[in-house]
Amino acid sequence: MPTHVSERQVRWWLDRNAIHDVTAHTQEETEFNLQVTLSSLPIHLIKEEPKGPIRVVGRSGLDSERARRLVRDDEQRAELLSQIGPVLATTPGFYTFLDEESRGCELREAETLQMEHRIYPDGASQQALMDSVMAIATGMRYLQNLLAASSPEESPELNRLESKSNHESEED
Repeated sequence: MPTHVSERQVRWWLDRNAIHDVTAHTQEETEFNLQVTLSSLPIHLIKEEPKGPIRVVGRSGLDSERARRLVRDDEQRAELLSQIGPVLATTPGFYTFLDEESRGCELREAETLQMEHRIYPDGASQQALMDSVMAIATGMRYLQNLLAASSPEESPELNRLESKSNHESEED
């Protein structure tokens, strides 16, 4: 049973037919932080302590205007949660909604969704690593596709305000 997984071992385990652009990020507080790309999605493989877990972390932005409207409106947020809930529940690990300062928050204030799975040394293997990377990427891609396909109906009040604003600027 391994008690330590090195950066070299993690690099060796990466399936180069699926993973592209492995980039090391140097941070004093980590053993290593590798950013890998799977299907154009950046995913970080972070190890903070010599005998600690490998954190597989992916982030999806909720910072577009469309996403902001979805998460700020109670009705649309409930619909969004009903659509992403099953994916979040089945993606290994856990998820956290983050505000603009990367602090945990409720969905209505979220700018980012972070998904994280931890692989502990006694369960670390090439299969465990690649399964985790692919699961996080699948969750990220699903959320991106869902947000891109959603066309939230704007409230009549918002339409009136935008219309009024456009009309006023034409008069200037």
